[in-house]
Amino acid sequence: MDLLRLLKKHGKLCSQELGIDVNEEPFRWFLASILFGTRISITIAKNTYKAYEEAGPTTPERIARTDAWTLIQAYGRGGNVRYDGITAEYMRDITKKLLMDYDGDLRKLDELSKDPSELEQRLLEFRGVGPVTARIVLRELRGIWKNADPQPTRIEVIAARELGIIELEKNVLETLKTFWARNEVEGYAFRNFGAALVRIGLKLR
Repeated sequence: MDLLRLLKKHGKLCSQELGIDVNEEPFRWFLASILFGTRISITIAKNTYKAYEEAGPTTPERIARTDAWTLIQAYGRGGNVRYDGITAEYMRDITKKLLMDYDGDLRKLDELSKDPSELEQRLLEFRGVGPVTARIVLRELRGIWKNADPQPTRIEVIAARELGIIELEKNVLETLKTFWARNEVEGYAFRNFGAALVRIGLKLR
């Protein structure tokens, strides 16, 4: 396997594709991840996020003040009409909890957590955020937040097996980290490797 070629082709972070700096704007990535975690295509999720940007409500404060119909219209422009009302309600509830419990600063989830497990649990406490969404959020924050170290999703596992990186679905994260440590490519991080596995896994699925 030519890892450099694989990373050049598939290793761009999804947040980068959306123009999001996860270090400076983690909430925007959280917003996008919630869309990626729903049962819609990646294209519709990206289009819906762009519709959010065009409409303006991309901060917790603005979403909390935005009426549900405005959010639903953004989903419609993005092509996400099947779950628009449900996801709009989730988004309003999420931002209200973030404002109430963390002063609207998503980074406080990491600062207040003692380990990766606690950080993931804090994310799961938000309405509509399940294990897959939490891991999508944390995958691209790995190396930036001290506790962002999620287990691979099923998609990543499928890709890793197809590429011959893993044989057994046991201690997958440790196996992937060992593989990366031995084959690390300059200019890329482990999270780029994870992004590549996701893209490959989606094609295989």
